[in-house]
Amino acid sequence: MEGLNRTRESLIAAAKDLPEAVVVNHSPGDLVYQDGAFAAGVYVVVEGFVAVGHYATPAPRPVWLAGPGDLLGLEAWHASTPPRHQGFARALTETALLFAPGDAWARALDRSPVRELVLSALVQLVLDQQALASRRDQPEQAVAWALARWGMPKGHEVELPAPAATLAAILGLSRNALRQAVARLTELNAARQVNGHFRGDPRRLRELLEEPLTASAR
Repeated sequence: MEGLNRTRESLIAAAKDLPEAVVVNHSPGDLVYQDGAFAAGVYVVVEGFVAVGHYATPAPRPVWLAGPGDLLGLEAWHASTPPRHQGFARALTETALLFAPGDAWARALDRSPVRELVLSALVQLVLDQQALASRRDQPEQAVAWALARWGMPKGHEVELPAPAATLAAILGLSRNALRQAVARLTELNAARQVNGHFRGDPRRLRELLEEPLTASAR
């Protein structure tokens, strides 16, 4: 985890060095970009969390979280002309993003250090999505993984700023299944809900995630 955090910090530093990079601040609830809008460039999250989602149903549905060191707006690198966002991104918390236009990124990606950082971030995104997908049939494991992946230090615990409805949607759980999973994790001294936020014990979460996964019967 420490190595992964260093990689994310290095990517943020590299983005800050892009000549055309600008810092964009958002308040909770602000729309970062809309589905179908022109994808002018790629963002790196510096602080805060952004919910990424789509409109597969009449209501917007979050499907992922982007936190510090994560990339947003990858459609800007798509070969389509012009590139369009294929979903929306909305700030969950006070958020600071580094934005650079596609051309600036293209020039930066010609340099080996930046290219390696970006490739590492993209590979990690795929691995994270696979890790969560493997746990979707086991709600307690899914919640534990989300806390370990996105939780931010809060004293001796980590805290996940996503509201229950957002977390349930990302994990593919009903609100009732999420409540039951958190209740079970509370019994295991691994996680709890405090004032609407989810908190976890990093050590216990790691122990639970190291347990072998049971194959789904579905």
